[in-house]
Amino acid sequence: MTSGTGSKSISIETLGRRTAALATASALVLAATPHAVRAADAAPAAGDTAQVTEIVVTAQKREEKVNSVPMSITAVTGAQLAAAGVTQVRDLVKLTAGFSFADSYVGSPIYTLRGVGFSDISLGGRPTVSIYSDEAPIPFAIETRGANFDLDRVEVLKGPQGTLFGQNATGGAINFIAAKPTADFKARAEATYGNFNTLNGSGFVSGPISDTLDVRLAVEHDSADGWQKSYTTGAKNGAVDFSEARAILAWTPTSRLKAELTVSGYLDKSDVQAGQAIAITPSVPAAAAFVPGLLTYPLAPNNARAADFNPGPSYARDNAFIQAVGRIDYTLANDVTLTSLTAYSHYREDQLQDIDGTTLSNLNQQTNGKIESISEELRASGALFSRGHFTVGLNYADDNVRELNHDVLAQSTQAFLFVPLGGPLFTDFNDSNNQRVKTSAVFGNLDYDVTDTVNVYGGARYTQTRNRFNGCSSDSGDGVAAADFTIFQNFVRGHLGLPAHAPIRAGGCVTGDAAQLPGLVVSSLDENNLSWRFGAQWKAADRTLFYANVSKGFKAGGYPSLGATAATQYLPARQESVVAYEGGFKSTLLENTLQLNGAVFYYDYRDKQVLGRVLDPVFGPLLKLVNIPKSEITGAELQATWVPIRGLNITAGGSYIDSQVRGSFINYDPNGALVDFKGEAFPNTPKWQLVSDANYRWPVSGNLDAFVGGGVTYQSETNSQLGNLPLLNVKGYTLVDLRAGVESQDRRWKVSAWGRNVGNTFYATTINRDLDTTVRFAGMPATYGLTLSYRVP
Repeated sequence: MTSGTGSKSISIETLGRRTAALATASALVLAATPHAVRAADAAPAAGDTAQVTEIVVTAQKREEKVNSVPMSITAVTGAQLAAAGVTQVRDLVKLTAGFSFADSYVGSPIYTLRGVGFSDISLGGRPTVSIYSDEAPIPFAIETRGANFDLDRVEVLKGPQGTLFGQNATGGAINFIAAKPTADFKARAEATYGNFNTLNGSGFVSGPISDTLDVRLAVEHDSADGWQKSYTTGAKNGAVDFSEARAILAWTPTSRLKAELTVSGYLDKSDVQAGQAIAITPSVPAAAAFVPGLLTYPLAPNNARAADFNPGPSYARDNAFIQAVGRIDYTLANDVTLTSLTAYSHYREDQLQDIDGTTLSNLNQQTNGKIESISEELRASGALFSRGHFTVGLNYADDNVRELNHDVLAQSTQAFLFVPLGGPLFTDFNDSNNQRVKTSAVFGNLDYDVTDTVNVYGGARYTQTRNRFNGCSSDSGDGVAAADFTIFQNFVRGHLGLPAHAPIRAGGCVTGDAAQLPGLVVSSLDENNLSWRFGAQWKAADRTLFYANVSKGFKAGGYPSLGATAATQYLPARQESVVAYEGGFKSTLLENTLQLNGAVFYYDYRDKQVLGRVLDPVFGPLLKLVNIPKSEITGAELQATWVPIRGLNITAGGSYIDSQVRGSFINYDPNGALVDFKGEAFPNTPKWQLVSDANYRWPVSGNLDAFVGGGVTYQSETNSQLGNLPLLNVKGYTLVDLRAGVESQDRRWKVSAWGRNVGNTFYATTINRDLDTTVRFAGMPATYGLTLSYRVP
């Protein structure tokens, strides 16, 4: 056996050390313990020094080494993301302990970081974990599908980030940094083929147009056959058809002026995932016998591919997103940099979701909507008396969300609700949610070196928000809902001693006020808040840092999107806040071969927003946004990266999160029982999360390297909704990914084979109680494939 740089022999002793180290790595991957939380740094190539490398991040909106920033950060390069199979935001659970993902039953993703998340079913639901692309906001979680594309790196910032990134980042912020244009010509092409007839093609070209203008163009397309199969009809679902592209122009006319224009977007025609009915739970038990096939419907097996849905209609999305971002940086003579960041985005959604997990028309929803957003940030930053740094700025955002849902429940128990009053079967209705939100903010941040080893820092952000809302549930145009609600509302008005109102017109609003008069609900919500952060750091030794800080962040209040018989269901939830106390350390040890970072934290949570319920006299408990007055989170993280020998890179990580409702909070559980949620853990918040990864690269010839690697993730059990109902318990699971391949030592070409969830572990991402069924969303089964890539130079 020879090394990749010549004909020097590798001794048996050296081979033994490498084998032992690789065995150690495998042990860590297969039995990770909770003491690290960041992804692997890029594995050093053969011939590189065996040391950990630091990623440069912009967590404080300036370039700094990740281990010199006094906050918990997971920073991962684009190459590491690709190796781990991270293709969407949701996949960051493989690399970031403390981050979790759940599906909402209408397709909106739910991101949770350190237990801070928001489960909503509206198109314009404000997140608690905000997503950015090169610091430009992607305002709503539903828009983030294409964020992970042609990246330089991703930065996951944990804890409230309201000072520099604004509200709606109480859990943290995730900033995707795109790969930038290069001064020299570069290009890459990559192709992947896998099971389910998966085909992926991607590539970029980058280089100069002139001495001052560079450009980068990147494209990607994913396609796959349906991975789900109906266990009653044999029909297939889950096909993938997703395309995205990005163009970046970088102009540097002088050493002081830089300008960048980015235009990116995606088109998603993939199928909406179908659910698995795991229980028949009628909302109106007395009517269940009148729905043919409901009570005897076969339940889904514990098989990821098994699902059920109405045969016939297309479940392919017709969703599109486009964003344009312009950035200008100008450095003044005193080294103060002025920055303008302007962003415009437009999202369109048209998709059908079979929510009930059966072939019945029990609960289907067709969503049509659009989101239009504009934002502008102006800021100045620079050195402070040569011993610190300052940033001050202004921010403005304007978000316009319009959503219309058509809900079909013809074969549900609720279809019979109006029959005793003489009304027709309640087969369908529409619900609309329109919100126009304008946000203005002013912010400042500074840090100062008190001594050569002690630094103090602080910042604040004042924000004003104006939200204008209108919406209602309405007749779909066929007159059925109009007739039913006319009969019902006039029946109630008669008992109140009030005269009957005129018949509701076809297509008209049916949501009633306190006097049971139907109409459009119009409302406004004006809020303001002051986010802040203060702390200190101590550089105890070279590459060893201790820090402590306290911060406060806010999530804006808002209006729900739901079927509302009463106007009170549209009452907004007020803004929530988190005061976070955190202490941590970052230290490089063992001659720069081990990076160890840790943190402990306590969150004082006020007015947490959740989807609760109100009692409707006809429909029973119906969804409503509510606030939990007091709750808390206590947790700890430990993250490590170890490079014991040249070519071997090992990471392992873990987080512990204990969340609970403090004091009494009485509301309805998903079964409609009035209960006190005191002491309960938050939904979608596993107590333990573990991540690990190992990659070993070695030379096999004078110009060829081989590599093997793998990752393991573990998540303990959680519950999808408040109430701790056994049916909604999401069991803990462990997933194993593996990879191997060869690559030229000049990094021009690479061939890799990979497998994800190689044990074909069956697991659920979320479970929901719907009208008459309880439905589970399963994670992907085992996938595997082969990837070839080539780049120049």
